[in-house]
Amino acid sequence: MKRLSILLGLRPKDIRRVLLALALVVCIIAAGTIGYHITARLDWLSALYMTVITISTVGYGELGEVGRVTRVFTIILIFATMIWGAWAIESLLSTILSDEFREAVFQLRSLRKARRMENHTILCGFGRIGEAAASELKRNNEPFIVIERDPQVIERLRESGYHVISGDATEDATLLAAGVKRASKLITTLDEDNANIVTVLSARELNPDLWIASRLVREDAYHKLRRAGADEVVSPYDYGGRRLALTLLRPHVAEFLSEVVFDEGRGAEMDEIRVEENSELVGKTLAQADLRRRFGITVIALYRGDGGRPDNATGGFELNPGPDAVLRPGDVIIIVGTAEQLRRLHQALRA
Repeated sequence: MKRLSILLGLRPKDIRRVLLALALVVCIIAAGTIGYHITARLDWLSALYMTVITISTVGYGELGEVGRVTRVFTIILIFATMIWGAWAIESLLSTILSDEFREAVFQLRSLRKARRMENHTILCGFGRIGEAAASELKRNNEPFIVIERDPQVIERLRESGYHVISGDATEDATLLAAGVKRASKLITTLDEDNANIVTVLSARELNPDLWIASRLVREDAYHKLRRAGADEVVSPYDYGGRRLALTLLRPHVAEFLSEVVFDEGRGAEMDEIRVEENSELVGKTLAQADLRRRFGITVIALYRGDGGRPDNATGGFELNPGPDAVLRPGDVIIIVGTAEQLRRLHQALRA
């Protein structure tokens, strides 16, 4: 009951009230059917018909042997319907017509969609940071689902066509509803470090193979988030401050980053290509791959998946790799090109 209440956003007493109301309606119909079957000697279908026309006060006509016992039973059935049935119908209608029930219907639709998703991304929180992350995921056609608890934000998300589940991302039930066990990535952008820590802990426990990135609010929470299981911990304030300073100190570098790294499909973009075992790139040098001539792509860095780092490596990346660099399975190529060039490259590698 508690998990159902969390998932649907209904109070436990409202759920119990609806279940009790449904049970009363079923009991009245069942009692009426059995009673007419015995007292009026009707078959089961005719007994059900008599019950329905009696409790609905339609009264098309009586069937079977209508004697004293049948009439007394009919009176009792009508009074029972007036007392308990009226309460049951009122309870059902008041719940069905409520805003909470309307939200529960939307939630059920979202849950059905979530059950069909695999290898998707779960985005926890839709503040300014979460909205920016969602925009980038959508631009890259990454399937994702948003977990949000603010009703006004949820309404805006649905109007914008986002797939959203209403709930608390720190609750296991909410993460399970979002398909955390089938997801491949999770991003948590909640406003408090403690909430992000709990979300990371829960997600890591539910899916040990999940790749998790978390927002950092206070610097002293960095190591806690890493110990909780976050693969990446990002401080938006740190990045924002560095970009502001870079705009002042090296304006052309800042402009380049804005156009390439943070561009939204208007010009050049930065991307990465992982060299898979069955890729046509395996065993070839960059000169043999000839990505620049074939696709107009520029290779700016190479990350060695096996951990091998050349002398000119920075943080594990080989900057401006030479044409003789041999590509091996697990390597990651950092590239720059237009959206169309990148699309053609990805398409060619998938073929």
